[in-house]
Amino acid sequence: MVKVLIAEDNVPISVHLSNIINSTKEIQAISIVNNGTEVYQTIKSLKPEIVILDLKLPGEDGIEILRKIEEDVELDTRVVIYSGEPTYISKVRGFKSVEHFFNKIQLCEEIGLEIQRIAKEIKNEALTKKIYDVLLKMGFRAEHKGTQFIEECIEIATIEKQENLKRIYEKIANIEGKTPFTIKADIQLAVKKMWRYANKEKVRKFLRLGECDEPSPKIIVSMVRYYVEM
Repeated sequence: MVKVLIAEDNVPISVHLSNIINSTKEIQAISIVNNGTEVYQTIKSLKPEIVILDLKLPGEDGIEILRKIEEDVELDTRVVIYSGEPTYISKVRGFKSVEHFFNKIQLCEEIGLEIQRIAKEIKNEALTKKIYDVLLKMGFRAEHKGTQFIEECIEIATIEKQENLKRIYEKIANIEGKTPFTIKADIQLAVKKMWRYANKEKVRKFLRLGECDEPSPKIIVSMVRYYVEM
């Protein structure tokens, strides 16, 4: 679940934003903060992935809040600005955490769509990291030709609930501008290299293989997908 914090002193607007966000599957508005002095500590406490931030808040303004967010190395927070002051646009340019600037003449529904886009990006990044972490434990390395394609296979299989490896190869080949045969060959090469350098007992246990069995792309994709979805 991607968590969203709303920092907005206009109660009707903040409630409307919350309702829009909570109507979307797998995204949740976890808190509404109306006072600027409480925003940073609430972010520290609740660790939202996304913050909708009004720049003109009572107590502490949004610019100071942005500075605190970016100075805090423990935070990985993406910020969507929702401000009635267009002149603030120039003040937020330089802040890496700012994803988008919305003027308050724009509809809250537009913010909802942007939140969905960011949430999807966050989930895809998290999925990619989890897949690579599992492959790393098995002995795969980024320099092994085809490791990236295995990651892509698992990602497609997970997101699209796809089981057919041939179709997955075709999809990756279309994206990469290569042939499915080339993708398949690179993946098989990566599996062979992994198996050459891996702890075979550990990998067999990880993939639930028998004592004489060796890993195959099909087994790796299905089993890593299983661990990723747990």
